[in-house]
Amino acid sequence: MFRLLLALIAPFAAIVRHHSILLRTTWVDIKASFAGSVLGVVWVIVGPLLMLSVYALTYAVIFKVRIPSLSTSEYVLYVFCGIVPFLAFAQSLSSGTLSLSSNRAVMLNTVFPAEMIPLRSVLVGSASMVTGTLILLFSDFMWSRPSWLFLLIPIVMVFQIMFSAGVCWLLSLAALLVRDLQQLVYFITMMLMIITPIAYTPDMIPEGMQTLMLFNPLYYFVTCYQYIIILDRIPPADTLIIGALVATFFFALGYSVFHRSKQVFYDFA
Repeated sequence: MFRLLLALIAPFAAIVRHHSILLRTTWVDIKASFAGSVLGVVWVIVGPLLMLSVYALTYAVIFKVRIPSLSTSEYVLYVFCGIVPFLAFAQSLSSGTLSLSSNRAVMLNTVFPAEMIPLRSVLVGSASMVTGTLILLFSDFMWSRPSWLFLLIPIVMVFQIMFSAGVCWLLSLAALLVRDLQQLVYFITMMLMIITPIAYTPDMIPEGMQTLMLFNPLYYFVTCYQYIIILDRIPPADTLIIGALVATFFFALGYSVFHRSKQVFYDFA
């Protein structure tokens, strides 16, 4: 029990210990990722909006998908509630998987803590989640009254970042051994985009396939967003609990494996 408690505390302790350099380098990476572009950091806002436009055009205009309890404008925001966390996870997964192999110089020639490299990539990838959420809240304020449930959104965001960090700690290690892992991650991300209820509700899934949705970790975060912002309801208790447990498990597991392996992976960097 004591070892389990230590495993849960260890990643938080490391983040607190290195928070200054982590936040500083994260902001540098965010600016560097858009360096040379016309819009610069504004792409953090434009990116989710472009994704929303594609989804809204495809499902609301072309396929004319309708949810009886939602108006067209509410449906568009419902879709955006799914896009925001999914896009953040996809970007975090893509950059986090290659974070070690693409930062060999930082890892081998500086005192920058190796554990913070994948986490930094996750924070950079999650920047769009912050701006996308602000856009969502502003849009929702225009259609309805502010709700105290919005206070739950930062908690959902933290758990998603924890889950993404845990997964990226594991995948970044694996990418040092399996060089074509990035291609596999791409196809997994595309699959998750289809099976995650972004443009449809869980009720629209055939009954025989609804159990499979429980094995999709993004389902819990996307559902929480949609319930809190659009449906103005507390997410189901099982969704909240399972989502929090999955995030905590991967966060602790990923850090533990990474920390135990970091003395070995320098040989493969």
